[in-house]
Amino acid sequence: MKKILITGANGFIAKNLIVALRRIDGVKIYEYTKNDSLSILKAYIKEVDFIYHLAGVNRPKNNDEFYTGNYDLTKFIIDILIESNLKVPILFSSSMQAILDNDYGKSKLQAEQLLLEYAKKYDG
Repeated sequence: MKKILITGANGFIAKNLIVALRRIDGVKIYEYTKNDSLSILKAYIKEVDFIYHLAGVNRPKNNDEFYTGNYDLTKFIIDILIESNLKVPILFSSSMQAILDNDYGKSKLQAEQLLLEYAKKYDG
């Protein structure tokens, strides 16, 4: 059985992905939303074979939430993979705004850079 984690499971893209994946036999879906605890996310990461990292903050109450919701969550995922010695592929949903000079774009770019560094160091 293929075990797949989807972060941001309440989002538009994730909801549609979940519908599509549920049509495939032999797939177990782990759904993580911002209302779930990080301990649940940690447990899910240790169980899965693939991560669709679709979670992200794009309409925060203050700009710091861009970084906690985009960069920090990505770092948390990578840290769990490293400490657990797991090599789980990650598909990350970024944004065209990653090239722009705004807090949303900067936080998405920082998350991208984390994933690229992780891939270079731990992939293979």
